[in-house]
Amino acid sequence: PAVPTAGALPGPWSPLELSPPLPLPAAALSPFAATRRIGHPYQNRTPPKRKKPRTSFSRVQICELEKRFHRQKYLASAERATLAKALKMTDAQVKTWFQNRRTKWRRQTAEEREAERQQANRLMLHLQQEAFQKSLSQPLPQDPLCMHNSSLYALQNLQPWAEDNKVTSVSGV
Repeated sequence: PAVPTAGALPGPWSPLELSPPLPLPAAALSPFAATRRIGHPYQNRTPPKRKKPRTSFSRVQICELEKRFHRQKYLASAERATLAKALKMTDAQVKTWFQNRRTKWRRQTAEEREAERQQANRLMLHLQQEAFQKSLSQPLPQDPLCMHNSSLYALQNLQPWAEDNKVTSVSGV
C-alpha cells in the first residue's frame, strides 16, 4: 500500500493509517452476539485493587507521635526509623502519620490565623465606632492658632455630619 500524502485521503481510512482497517467478523456485527458493557465506556475495565484497611494505632503510639511532633515537625530518615522501631511501627507508617499530621497542623494554624484576623477586624470596627460616637458628642478642643485666624477657626469647627454646625459665611478678623 502507498503512503498517503498530506491532505489527500486515498481511502475510507485516516491519513495516519498505512493500510485499510481489517474487516470485522460477521458474529461481531450481530446485535445479539455482542456482550453487554457495564459502566461508562471510558472507565477502566480492570477490577479495582483492594485498598489496604485503615491502620489503627494504640493510644500510647499516638501519644508518643504527638509528643515528638510537638517538638519536631520533620524527621530525618534515621530518626524516623528509630521512632518506628521504638513504637513497633513501620517506617512508612511513621512517615505517613507525620505527613498527615503536618497537613492537619497547617490547616489548624490557617484557621486560627483567620479567626484572629476576623477578631482584630471586629475590634478595629468597634474602636472606630466608639471614636466616631465620641467625636459627635464632644466639642472639638480649641486650637490657639485657630482662635486668631478666622479661616482656620471656621475649618476647625466644620463638622459635615452635624446638621446644626453649617457655616454660612466666614467674616475676616
